[in-house]
Amino acid sequence: MMRFIYSGFLLFLSFYLGAQSHRGKTAVFKVRAPLSKCLITSPDEVFYLEKESDFLIRIKGRNQKVQVKVTNGKVISVKNDVYRIRFQNPGAAAISVYQVVSSGTRIIGTKKMEILPPKLYFCGLPVDSSTKVLKLGSCHIYAYSGYYKQNLPVSRFTMLYFNDVRSRGGAMRADTFRSDVCKLSSEMKQKVLHFQPKTNRIYFYNILCALPDGTFRLLEPVELFAIKDSVLNDYSVIYTLRKKKV
Repeated sequence: MMRFIYSGFLLFLSFYLGAQSHRGKTAVFKVRAPLSKCLITSPDEVFYLEKESDFLIRIKGRNQKVQVKVTNGKVISVKNDVYRIRFQNPGAAAISVYQVVSSGTRIIGTKKMEILPPKLYFCGLPVDSSTKVLKLGSCHIYAYSGYYKQNLPVSRFTMLYFNDVRSRGGAMRADTFRSDVCKLSSEMKQKVLHFQPKTNRIYFYNILCALPDGTFRLLEPVELFAIKDSVLNDYSVIYTLRKKKV
């Protein structure tokens, strides 16, 4: 019992002496400021290439100074906490919010999304499908908008035509053709009509479609691929329109 009382007395004495030695001084504690929280939301559930989307970006914390960066798009207006974003290319996109601090910036929020492009058609053939007949009508290449529910005219495109006859002692040749309308030129049409599955490749790129609001979007490049239908005969060709492999 006496040992317990003696130990308690020593503990009290040490606290007392410490308090006396620090009398008149202010203790300073360094506390790291809590990170600001960022919330990124949008009323849209699906993001279209042809539609401008609004995002609400809210910052919780003292430091409200931020920078917003968008991959595959750009911020075209800001009103209060609402950022209007125009996506420029289909595929993956991301919104990143950086807080401005004395040492530079630090990321505090990110939202990733998939941007859906208008569905591209070539001579009646939609991308990711096949046919035996190409419809060479009045408009050879156009896009269908899932947002506007209508066809979108193509104002220009480029066609790259490969002819590989190296197996027959020749050389590979690549010709580039450009159209400023939605139609194939007469020379381009001849290349398509005389497509040889074993030696020819055709790519369409720089495809610019016009939107009803007067703006334009660049669509993904596609490849016109063909194989011989060996089930029927050696002269029947099956055409496939697919996204160009990177």
